[in-house]
Amino acid sequence: MDAEQESRWAAAQGIGIGEDLVPAALRHLEFLAAVDRRRWLYEGPLLHRAIHRYKACWLPLLAKHTEAIVADEPLVVPLDCEWIWHCHRLNPTQYIKDCKRLYGRILGTNNVKSSIQAKSKDQAEKVWTELYSGEPFELEYTSPSDDFVYVGDGTAGGISYDLISAVRRQSSFVYQVGTPNMHDHRFLEEALARYKGFLYLIKLNQEKGMNLFRVPTYDVDLMWHTHQLNSVTYYSDMLNLLGRVLEHDDTDDDRAEGKKLDTGFSGTTEQFENNFGLRYWKIGAMYRGSLPSPVTSVPQIFNSEDDSVFGVNKAEKHLTILETTVVELYLQIVDIKNLPSAIPEKSVYVWFTKTQPDVFISDGGRLDISTKTGKSIGAGFQCEPTGELILTAMVDQAYFGASSSKKSEPLGKVSISLQELTQPDSKLSFERWFELKSRGAYAGSPPVSLRVAASCTVPRQAPQVLSMVNVKPFSLKACLLPHSIKDQNMSSWTRFVYDCGTELIRLQIRY
Repeated sequence: MDAEQESRWAAAQGIGIGEDLVPAALRHLEFLAAVDRRRWLYEGPLLHRAIHRYKACWLPLLAKHTEAIVADEPLVVPLDCEWIWHCHRLNPTQYIKDCKRLYGRILGTNNVKSSIQAKSKDQAEKVWTELYSGEPFELEYTSPSDDFVYVGDGTAGGISYDLISAVRRQSSFVYQVGTPNMHDHRFLEEALARYKGFLYLIKLNQEKGMNLFRVPTYDVDLMWHTHQLNSVTYYSDMLNLLGRVLEHDDTDDDRAEGKKLDTGFSGTTEQFENNFGLRYWKIGAMYRGSLPSPVTSVPQIFNSEDDSVFGVNKAEKHLTILETTVVELYLQIVDIKNLPSAIPEKSVYVWFTKTQPDVFISDGGRLDISTKTGKSIGAGFQCEPTGELILTAMVDQAYFGASSSKKSEPLGKVSISLQELTQPDSKLSFERWFELKSRGAYAGSPPVSLRVAASCTVPRQAPQVLSMVNVKPFSLKACLLPHSIKDQNMSSWTRFVYDCGTELIRLQIRY
């Protein structure tokens, strides 16, 4: 980062945001996880009912509450209505337009409590029941899809925005941000800084009269979504920064090469790296692939207190599994300097290995040197967060026309501590110059230096792969569980969880 880039980055960090987005993002993620455990809110008849309840019940109630407080405590929003409200607000221009047309003002979140944050819903439920007799406060998957639906005062028809499509797009987003990284304060602090850098680029382009499609990484997008959820603050912040409300276009999902999303991301990467001298591509912040198909269409909610009933904790005491920690690492060789004049840069590559034995990576890998921005040229891999990475700069003799049997010649090497990269006070990423330790013909020359960019995810427990083996002939003596815990109705519960710990499904296995 040169002086001009530092100045631009400092200017970006000075952009005013009227809410502390890091704790707000954590609350945002908690809410998304709660919705994801109620997947009947993603599609089907209950989604249609939730949308109707949002339009006919919640928005009119919120309008009354923002005009004259209807409850002594913060008004609690039912979770199904909160989900539709959430998706509506993520199109800020449409939400603001709808609110002003129907109610003459933006309906914000002041003195409103999320259903998953509220300690008590009694008062809110009482107000709801008084206004909407016969319509339950909470909507569950056992609720009828069309019975007792409150008709409303006619304002529901004033919202033309396609909320079903909006919900579909957000259900995919839930998967993209449902990782341990997104719940880590260090990662979120960096995400906030990168979001401000993203806004700076949009302001810069606007001042130059350039209408460019800029594409956020998912850490930036999480902050952007979180900012938009406070509609009044977002409206004010964007007017101060841009003189207009910044739209959020998430309708394009074609990631094919050469398409709008692909070219927009490449352009954003190039502009971000040129203006700030920082890498835009970051492990843990990128597209994870398509949303997996649900395991079941019949949802079930489990409470943590159920564990004692099912005997989960008791069964786990009889099976000890060696726990292994894993991180995902993205490594990029950005530049090289002080090469001997006789060695062309294009003939040099870097070979990386690990000093300590690792269950995820046994061999090394090759990295070419990227001196151009806009395209990520690097290596992504999993490894244990222990030991050191050894980077060895090599001269490819084949570049000079040598036979393929002739080995590449080492220029020098450098080691990088993985513990240092993943320790609690680390930012989980760095970009800096490393001097190579040279031997042989290059030992007396000025030290060759590599500019290395690396980012890693939060260390987490590695997934375990277990196999069920059918022992023939069957014998109780072949069972692995101690006889002391066997009985005629012996069973155990197995839980499947997402990366972030959210439970997906629970199975009971009887022996």
